[in-house]
Amino acid sequence: MSTDVTDHVLPTTEFESDVKTDVKARLEEVLDPCSCMSEHPVNIVDLGLVDGIEWDGTSKTVTVHLLLTSQRCTYFLDIDDEICERVGELSAVEQVEVHQVTSGEIWTADRMAETERQARRERFEQRVEEAGITPYAERSE
Repeated sequence: MSTDVTDHVLPTTEFESDVKTDVKARLEEVLDPCSCMSEHPVNIVDLGLVDGIEWDGTSKTVTVHLLLTSQRCTYFLDIDDEICERVGELSAVEQVEVHQVTSGEIWTADRMAETERQARRERFEQRVEEAGITPYAERSE
């Protein structure tokens, strides 16, 4: 059985497997539904939702493991459908499975791509400034 497993996928993650590289590229096309409600949609790789990608060359099955921002995410089925559709279009892939990580691990912003985390911080600071809000830490000095 030829199974290749990787943990926590980011834009900088590189794979020896061409199939996994192609899968990651397809996952970078899947936008987080909640971020689509803002002015700055973020893909699931940049957001740090992809916990791992497995490729079983024998069964030609890709398994994508997601650690969602909330275990109660109501958009899991939508994300699952889009992943299956996009990854399933790859010629080497015959089956796609999406599993939600339920190990008790909690998503934090530290999982995000550095560039996206910085952009998020800058947007927050800009909104605070535009609203004329003094951050709590500065008010308490």
